[in-house]
Amino acid sequence: MIVPGSLKKFLLDTPRCAILFSGGTDSEILLRAAADVLDPENVISLTADSPFLAGFYRDSIQRVASEIGIESVFVNVNPMNDPAFIDNTSERCYICKRKVYGILKEKARSLGYTAVMDGTNTDDLEECRPGLEAAGECGILHPFLEAGVGKADIRRMAVALSVCGTVIPSDSCLATRIVEGHSITLELVELVEKMEAPLRPLVQGKLRVRTDGNMLTVRYSEIDSDVVEKHRQELLDIAEAAGYPCIFHQA
Repeated sequence: MIVPGSLKKFLLDTPRCAILFSGGTDSEILLRAAADVLDPENVISLTADSPFLAGFYRDSIQRVASEIGIESVFVNVNPMNDPAFIDNTSERCYICKRKVYGILKEKARSLGYTAVMDGTNTDDLEECRPGLEAAGECGILHPFLEAGVGKADIRRMAVALSVCGTVIPSDSCLATRIVEGHSITLELVELVEKMEAPLRPLVQGKLRVRTDGNMLTVRYSEIDSDVVEKHRQELLDIAEAAGYPCIFHQA
């Protein structure tokens, strides 16, 4: 694997590391780069196993770790124990990440890995990401940021590696599907997961099934119009069985 010199240098300064692997392309490429530079026995994949991790990504995480030859560690985390998180305010992501990062950092330390890293890159700084504040407070490292690596660089590395044959669209946890200000419930999270599951392995663009607890909105990219249309009735049936109206919105 061709690893940019600046990224390689950063990784070599942390000879044993835990990579926070969400199942997305950014963290996968970082994981592969770390295993290549440091050797697989010096790298682990570390994942928060919560109700908000979609099954598609859980399967992807296990597959990739096995393919690379590294240990995949899942740590049970349940932010639903925190009423401040359930309230779903603008601080939701910070509250969740602060708790999750603390638990994952402690798990990594117990396994002998003091350096914990994620796939945050330079393009992420252009978006509102409350979790970055929590990451800073918990000492999570950002190799791509330190090396000046952006999404275009990551995409080139992914294509060169033929990772999954394609680049997985950027995504967020299932809790983000519930409109801010409306309480997060496991019922809604499980419904969103059920709605997205048939489409997730097939879509090429961004996919979100959003809800305020009264209605479901399937938001998708133009590139996935045919895929969504083929599954439209299936999604409508799932929504109806759960007692929710459902609309479709192409971004």
